Amino acid sequence: MTSVGLARMLRSLCITGDLSKAVHLLCQSAVCPGARTYSLLLQECVNRRDVRLGKRIHARMVATGFHCGEYITTKLLIFYAKIGDLGCTQKLFDGMPHRSVVAWNAMISGCARGDAEAQERAVDLFVAMRAEGLAPDQFTFSSALCACARLAALECGRRVHAVAAKSACVAGGNVFASSALVDMYLKCGCPEDARRAFAAAPERNVTMWTAAISGHGQLGRAAEALALFDRMADDGLRPNDVTFLAVLSACAHAGLVSEGLRRFASMSSEYGVTPRGPHYAAVVDMLARVGRLRDAYELVKNLPDCQEHSVVWGALLGACRKHGGDVALVELAARRFFRLQPGNAGKYVVLANTYAAREMWDSVAGAHEAMRALGVKKDRAWSAVEVQGKMHTFLAGDSYHDECSAIYEVCTALASAVTEQSIGATDGVSHC
Repeated sequence: MTSVGLARMLRSLCITGDLSKAVHLLCQSAVCPGARTYSLLLQECVNRRDVRLGKRIHARMVATGFHCGEYITTKLLIFYAKIGDLGCTQKLFDGMPHRSVVAWNAMISGCARGDAEAQERAVDLFVAMRAEGLAPDQFTFSSALCACARLAALECGRRVHAVAAKSACVAGGNVFASSALVDMYLKCGCPEDARRAFAAAPERNVTMWTAAISGHGQLGRAAEALALFDRMADDGLRPNDVTFLAVLSACAHAGLVSEGLRRFASMSSEYGVTPRGPHYAAVVDMLARVGRLRDAYELVKNLPDCQEHSVVWGALLGACRKHGGDVALVELAARRFFRLQPGNAGKYVVLANTYAAREMWDSVAGAHEAMRALGVKKDRAWSAVEVQGKMHTFLAGDSYHDECSAIYEVCTALASAVTEQSIGATDGVSHC
């Protein structure tokens, strides 16, 4: 088979959706396709988030000595950034003699979806990109603002906003950048700035409305979130499944069970949106927060194909940890969840903590032993805070910060003050 014939066959297989067969044929063939065919195959892997096939294609390139060039290298960079392999993304990025705006965007976007260190790297990359004389576009601004939002880095977000306001590509109002801007201000706890950014946007799509609804819900402003939802419907925009998830989460955090259940029922009846696992999980959390764990369990038990909804069983397990629940229900939720996601470290910790709260130490040891047997490791918890424009990131049990001693001294003093205030509040109160 000639390279032209191979390229035609691979393209045909991609069009019919048989990517696995296309990659198998590529790896078995004695000839190599051109850059355009490799680009098509990689794009299919990006669209499907197929890690295994994408890496097989890359391995084939390396094995055959294929010269990637800037275009294919950028495609590879986008693939690795999308699947969250920032190590390979960085190596490809560092090895590029010339980096286009698309390559910078892929790198910044990939880092913005990572952990705190990667998110800080995304902000640094935004600065470095401008220093090299490249003009950011709406996607650059969206990713940089996303990183600032996840870090709750308000001052950094304001600087990105200032650059965006002067940029020709977003000065007239770009829906992607505007949505990210609203989200950033809300996640940084500045609802008034978010309101101004929202009002200034000449165009608002479902994504922007959803960002506003979600942000207000996370700030505990459920009434405003619901009002925004109604305004969105009045403006003629139909909410999608993400919008409803934001609404349900807002109702759950505010304890608005009746309102939340009403909105949940309206998903399919009024808007034709089919509830998925995350929506049921939000309802489970909503019911559990007011102590209705049995109602939550009945909802889960009566779901169609409930065996396949790991996120719902996970929500029920987490609800039992936070809001009570008998041991039988805890263990049932755990069994169903781990049958679907045996390697989820976070839920093993939830289960162990649930047992610990009931002083079931043998069961705690059993949960830890199961983690060791499966080789499951829990990522260390971290938090970040911005002080005078500088981000400070902390890991659980951190002792590396320059001001570590002073920080722990203040934390100890605060804990003592809270304890004293709690004891003082109960003075003179008799207990049975």
